[in-house]
Amino acid sequence: MNVFIKNLQEEFEQHKDFIIAKKQSAYMQNLFSFLGLQKPIRAEIEKNIFKKNPIFHEEDLYFIIKKLFEMDFREYQYTACNLAYKYRNFFSKDTFFILEYMIKNKSWWDTVDVIAAKLLGILLEKFPMLQENMDGWINDKNLWIRRSALIFQLKYKNKTNEKKLFNYCEKTMYEEDFFIRKAIGWVLREYSKTNKKIVKDFIEKNKNHLSKLSIREGSKYC
Repeated sequence: MNVFIKNLQEEFEQHKDFIIAKKQSAYMQNLFSFLGLQKPIRAEIEKNIFKKNPIFHEEDLYFIIKKLFEMDFREYQYTACNLAYKYRNFFSKDTFFILEYMIKNKSWWDTVDVIAAKLLGILLEKFPMLQENMDGWINDKNLWIRRSALIFQLKYKNKTNEKKLFNYCEKTMYEEDFFIRKAIGWVLREYSKTNKKIVKDFIEKNKNHLSKLSIREGSKYC
C-alpha cells in the first residue's frame, strides 16, 4: 500500500466517530458512508500527513488522488480535493483528465463544487486553451459535468469570459434540475459583483425562461 494512503488511513481510523458519521451520512442523503471526522480534526490530520509525506511528481499526485476516490468513506474524497489544491503548482494540461475523473466519480455537490470552482477554475485559467472543452461539457449528458462548465469561472471576476458565461446559462436555463438552476443563479450572482448592469440586463432579457430560483439567486446584488 502507498505510504501516504497507509498513514492517512491509520490516522483517520484512530479518530473515527460512528455517531457523528451517522449524522454526516444523513445530511448527504445517505449517499456516502462517513468515518465521522469533523472538519477541524480532518484538517489537522491532513496537515500532518501532507507534511510527513511530500509528493514530488505529478504522476504520484494523480495516483494518490485516484486511490482516495476508490476508498469507501467520504473523508477520503475530501482529502483528495485538498491534496490537489495543495499541489496546484503541479497542474499541467494532463491535469484536466484527473479533474474530469474526480467530477464524474462519486459525484455530489460537496466535491464537485470544490473541484469545478477551485481546481478546474485554476487549471483553465492557467491553460486558457483548455476552456474550449467546456463547450462540450455544457452539452454533456452528465449533470455534474454541465454544472462544472457553468461554475468553473466562479472566481474569475474581471477575467470572466462573459460570452461563455451567458451562453452556458442560456443553454441550460430550460432545465428543471435543481443543481443546474442553482448553478445558474450562483454564477450570475457572483459575476454581478463585478458587472452588475450586464447581469441585471441578462436576467431581465431572459426572465421568462430562467427559473425563479436562478432569478432569485442571480438578482441578489443587482
